Amino acid sequence: MNRRNLVISGTFAMSLTAAMVLHFESSNRVITEAYLDPVGIPTICDGITKGVYIGMKVTPEWCAKARENEITNHSRPLTTVNWDLPDHIKAAFTDLGFNIGERALSKSTPLRKLKYGDIDGACDGILLYKYAGGKDCSIRANGCYGIWERRQAERRLCLGELTVKDAKTIFAGLPIGGELME
Repeated sequence: MNRRNLVISGTFAMSLTAAMVLHFESSNRVITEAYLDPVGIPTICDGITKGVYIGMKVTPEWCAKARENEITNHSRPLTTVNWDLPDHIKAAFTDLGFNIGERALSKSTPLRKLKYGDIDGACDGILLYKYAGGKDCSIRANGCYGIWERRQAERRLCLGELTVKDAKTIFAGLPIGGELME
C-alpha cells in the first residue's frame, strides 16, 4: 500500500480534517453519549459511527483517539493515488470520506478522477455527494442544507480556494456556528 497519501497523526492535513469533522459533525461539541444522527445512524463524539450503539457512553479522551483513528481509516482510499497529494486535497477528501464512508469514497468518481490527475474534476465531483436520506441537500427546504455547505467547503478547500483563515471565517458563519481551529 502506498502510505504517502495517508493522513498521518500530527500533520496539517490531520489537524485540518479533525477541525472540519468536529465542526460539521457536531457543531464543535464532543458528545459523549450515543444519539441517532439525522438519517437514523447511531453516532457518538463528533461523527463516530463504527461500533456505536444507543446507550453507549464514552469519555472525551476516548473521542479524541477514536476521531484520530477514524480520520486515518477514512483517508485509506487516498493511498491508491500514485502521486503525492497536497495537504489541502488530502484534508478535503478525508473529510468527504469521513462523512460518506471509506467504502463509498474508494468507489467514487471524484477519487477516480484524482487518480488520473484531474484535480478540477475530482474537486468538482465532491458536489455529487449532496444527498442524505434520499433528500437533495442542495435544496434548503429539505432540511439538510448543512451537507451542501460542507460539500462546497470541501470543494473549495480541494481546489485551494480556501486558506485556513478563510475557512475559519466561512465555518464560523455557517448556521451551526463555531471556529475551524483554535
